[in-house]
Formats: sequence, C-alpha cells, structure tokens
Amino acid sequence: MKLLVSDFDGTYYLDDNDIKKNNLCIKDFQDKGNLFMLSSGRSFKSLKEVTRKYNISYDYLSCCDGSILYDKFDNIIAKFDLEPSILEEFLTLKDYANIKKIQHSYPDDYYDTMQNGEMIGCNIVIENINITNTFLDKYYKMQEKYPNYDFLVYSYNDITYFCLKNKGINKGSAILTLKDKLGLINNNIYTVGDNENDYSMLKLFNGYYIGDASNKIKDVCLKGYNSVSNLIMEILKSAD
Repeated sequence: MKLLVSDFDGTYYLDDNDIKKNNLCIKDFQDKGNLFMLSSGRSFKSLKEVTRKYNISYDYLSCCDGSILYDKFDNIIAKFDLEPSILEEFLTLKDYANIKKIQHSYPDDYYDTMQNGEMIGCNIVIENINITNTFLDKYYKMQEKYPNYDFLVYSYNDITYFCLKNKGINKGSAILTLKDKLGLINNNIYTVGDNENDYSMLKLFNGYYIGDASNKIKDVCLKGYNSVSNLIMEILKSAD
C-alpha cells in the first residue's frame, strides 16, 4: 500500500482541466489499494469545500499546514493546539505593517477574530508591498525569543503569510502521525508540492514538485512534473 500526499493550490489544482485528469488518476490509484491525502494551509472548511466542488476522492485531509488531520469521514485523527500565552505578543506585530488580515486558526476554519475554544495556529497576512523592515525585525526577534514555536513564512501570488504554530507541527509531521497509525514505510510515501510550506513533507519522503518551484524546493525533490496526474501514472507504472 502506498500513500500519496498532495498540496492543493498550485499543485493538485492548476486549472479545471488539469484537476479532472488528476481526479481520474487518483481514482485509479485508490482502486489499486492505495491512499490519497490532500495537505494544505487551508482550513478544514475551505479544503472541504473544494473537495466537494471538484469531486475529489480523498482518504485523509491535512489542514492548516499539518495542525489538524481528518479521515475521509471527517473524524479528527490528530490535533495540535497552540499555547495561548504567546498569542497576545504575536498579535502586537500587526502594529508594524499595513496588514491585510489576521487568520485565527481553529479546527473548523480561519476567523478574523478570536473565538471560543482552542486555537491551532495564527497567521498574519500582508500584501508584499506593505511588508516593512520594522515588521520583519520584530517577527524574527520573536522567533529567536521563542525557540519552542515554529514561525513559518511563505508567499502565494502577491501575499505573504507569517505563521505561528507549535514547534515541529507542519505538513511533514502530519504525515509522520498518519504513517505510524497505518504502519507505512517511508519508501511507500510520495509527496508533491510547490511552495515553502510543502518543504517539510517533500524533504522527509519521496518528494516531487509541480511547475516552477524555488531552488530550495527543487533541491529536496527527486523530480518535477507539470501535473500531478503524470506523477501518479509514474508511481503506478513503477509498481507494475
């Protein structure tokens, strides 16, 4: 049994025609006894909406960059709550740039304001033209101050996400959690992505990139493809 884990935006979804090809190949992949997981920085609500919209057949969802893991019946397999003590200080960073929004990450969705319940992460979202040197200086000093937390930075189009999560919680750690539950070996786990938040899973397992990824991403990958469907066909071909 093999496990394929794919990022969604810019990887599994490139356009409406490509995702149709990906869906056909994923169905074939699953019919041969294998498993498929979508892994995204999106919330559960957002990722669930696109699986319905595009009729994606999945076995697992990894949401909020690995902070929460669901099975195909929407049961929570694992959840990693963020300690509240650091949040107040992290949110003061918004005073040092013209921010687009703050995403308070809860198990079901991102919210613009804090809600009741335990948060699993927090993102400060800024348009690239509004990022200031003062903000960056404060952000990285806070990263040095709190080594037991992960400060992830990645960009998508003209927007950059400055993220706070518990140490070691990322897309790669979510796969490790699932790997232990399923008894899989690393060699039977395949990952595919295109951006900085995919780095952990691409480095840990058989990693592949889609499109014009950065050199950092390419350096930890085995090969690049122009479509996830082509990768799936290669995996199935090698198994014959």
